[in-house]
Amino acid sequence: MPSRTTSRSSGTPAGNGKGTHEPGYYTTGQVNVDSHTYEWLNMLISSMPHATLVTDALRNIIITNQQFCNLFNLSKTPQELVGYNTVDLLGDVSNDLMDMMNLTLRITELYDTRKPADNDEMHLRDGRILSRGHRPLYFRNEFFGHLWTYSDETERIQARKKLNEQRDFYENILNSIPTEIAVFSPDHRYQFVNPAAVKDAALRRWIIGKTDADYCVFRGKDMAIAENRRQHLRQVATTGKSQAYLEKLINRHKEEVSVHRTLNPAYNQQGELEMVIGYSMDVTEQENIKEQALYNERKYKDLFNYSQELICMHDLQGNIEKANPALCAVMEMPESKFIGKNLKNFLPEQDHHLLTDTYLPTIRTGGRAKGLFRFNTHSGRRIYLLFQNYKIVHPKGELPPYIISFAQDVTDRIQAERQVKEAKKVVEETAKVKEKFLTNMSHEIREPMLRIKEMATELINNVPAVRQQSALDKIFNSSVHVLDVLSDILDLEKASAGDIVLEHAGFDVAVAIYNAMASFREETDRKNLRFVFDNRLPPDFEVIGDAKRLAQALENLIGNAVKFTHEGGITVSVQIEKESPLDVTLHFSIKDSGIGIDEDKLIQIFQPFMQAHDHHKKQYAGAGLGLALTKKLISLQNGTIWVESRPKKGSTFHFNIVYHKFSDPETIQNDVNFNSVINRLGNVKVLLAEDNEINQLLARSVLQYLGFESKTVSNGQEALDLLQLEDFDVILMDIQMPIKGGLEATTEIRSLPHPHKKNIPIIALTASTLKGEEARYLAAGMNAFIPKPFKEQDLYNIIEKVLGNRQQGGSNE
Repeated sequence: MPSRTTSRSSGTPAGNGKGTHEPGYYTTGQVNVDSHTYEWLNMLISSMPHATLVTDALRNIIITNQQFCNLFNLSKTPQELVGYNTVDLLGDVSNDLMDMMNLTLRITELYDTRKPADNDEMHLRDGRILSRGHRPLYFRNEFFGHLWTYSDETERIQARKKLNEQRDFYENILNSIPTEIAVFSPDHRYQFVNPAAVKDAALRRWIIGKTDADYCVFRGKDMAIAENRRQHLRQVATTGKSQAYLEKLINRHKEEVSVHRTLNPAYNQQGELEMVIGYSMDVTEQENIKEQALYNERKYKDLFNYSQELICMHDLQGNIEKANPALCAVMEMPESKFIGKNLKNFLPEQDHHLLTDTYLPTIRTGGRAKGLFRFNTHSGRRIYLLFQNYKIVHPKGELPPYIISFAQDVTDRIQAERQVKEAKKVVEETAKVKEKFLTNMSHEIREPMLRIKEMATELINNVPAVRQQSALDKIFNSSVHVLDVLSDILDLEKASAGDIVLEHAGFDVAVAIYNAMASFREETDRKNLRFVFDNRLPPDFEVIGDAKRLAQALENLIGNAVKFTHEGGITVSVQIEKESPLDVTLHFSIKDSGIGIDEDKLIQIFQPFMQAHDHHKKQYAGAGLGLALTKKLISLQNGTIWVESRPKKGSTFHFNIVYHKFSDPETIQNDVNFNSVINRLGNVKVLLAEDNEINQLLARSVLQYLGFESKTVSNGQEALDLLQLEDFDVILMDIQMPIKGGLEATTEIRSLPHPHKKNIPIIALTASTLKGEEARYLAAGMNAFIPKPFKEQDLYNIIEKVLGNRQQGGSNE
């Protein structure tokens, strides 16, 4: 702050005519102060370490000290400021002060209310932060003026903010340090005590003129306190030097506190001891911190010595300085064998370069390192230590940097991981074999059986001879049975792999159940069984969920009930189990009067390939997959399934599923199958690549039904050749074909130079439904895929989708 000259000068204490300074008296307002008291107060203020200002009720300066002039960079001396009005003084320094409005309001408030104040902050434009204190002064029970103290707390406040970021408890220390002031006469009697030292105003008045001995008697405290203080005061008076000491006291809460006291002698002009000014601050927290630090040091030593973590310290060259007992035990040697040795001494020779070329350079520059080292123990045993090490650097550099290492013995884990890797390899190889088997089963068994079923259906529809009807029925029923088993196996695999994606569409629950029951009406009528639907739902009750998977679960359970029931009946029921504003839990049950299930089989029947009636295998065909698949399907819909059964009495299968409520009839699925497909695409030219003649016949029939033009080839090479000769709108590409398969042909098509032919939509035809197959087809450049056999509507939808994407600019480049 630049030096400034006040705009007004008055050298008398009675500036502005508001007071008089006559021999023996000082007058401010209605209070007369004798000169001795005034000089005593002046000397007290002058000896204060902080900038101090005393003003009267009219804001005229009575006393100030040089520290005040220095703090605000004033050119006037303290004597020259006496009588100067602080309003004018505030205007002189206003350019250096921030937030003048609030500052002025606060000063006015303190003048008006005469309330004490501590630690008011004043922010200066040069970056300094001043702390201001205020006390109303009373002389002989009459108001005398205002005492203002200022101190430059910039460094303390900034240091406090910095320390706050590092240690929370430093904030408490800085915020709780009080300053106590007491003035003693040469004979050790109190002449002045501020409220920080004694908060009770009555006690402050009482103590004036008393000694510490009087205080201890009055308060019932140990007289040793008074004797200790008297000795320090005597030493100050004898030596003429300041004295600082630490005092331990018991407060009113019966707690020990530590107070740091400083005594400074003050002399008059004759060199005589006038008074002793004492400053005190509570340093209990600092002392506790010291004690806590000593405790922590002991605790950390115990942690180091008793920790099961392997801990050591070494220098930047890898020379070991300290090792804890846990590490010594693992290495089978005492600490004395470690100290001074280099880490290299304990590593296998072939690992020395890892220490010198990788570990040490990394931790020197990066400050941390982690990894795995092999060590040789004293007995020659090879162990593996997983370490995480840190470089420690002291801020002031009083100690050289060092490395602290934390390690774990992972020898057993390494060996176990090797075994797990071997086991994982076996599992992965088994999974590959399983996947290959399922793919081959889908292609080599399921697809031919589909063709047999289709051909048997066609022959039956052509009204065969009577002698052929029985054979054709057996062929048809056998193919349906084999396909059901294959479908269950593939669906179970998809469900187990989490590859089934549930639909979320609205449907009528009762209609879905009626449709599931419909396919069993003929069989129940033939066996003369009651077949009842007990619908306890409200009319037209609709939910959002997967109607197809519900029907699949119901058909499996109803099919079992029909299979194992020979008399009596079957009841399918549904009711609301619980309901919320958004969701509803439905309880389904399929009850039969069949042969029942033995109790010891109940816990196994939901496992794959387990049958409840082993002794009836010949009578009741089945692979034991239906219930396992049903449980998977219900679990995928966040439901549960259970069974109640008694042998020869029947069984009841229960399951519940939570559905979302829905009431928009426009979104409810229409369960009536398409009777016809509407062609909105017009004339579409399709290239069909399929090696199987029966599949060619069936596919051409569907394409002809849809109104599409098609040409057929038997392998991928023929598809490439024909595509380069003619233009097509879309390709239906079988995956497994001789000479050149579908994936290989697709890759070559995507490399053709002609843009239209290169980007033609390609739809994969596959009998495989395994997880991962779709991603493989798309990665090869295909646009979509459809499993065989396919329905007319499904094929039309996919062709419409890929052609629509192409018109919007999609490609496979």
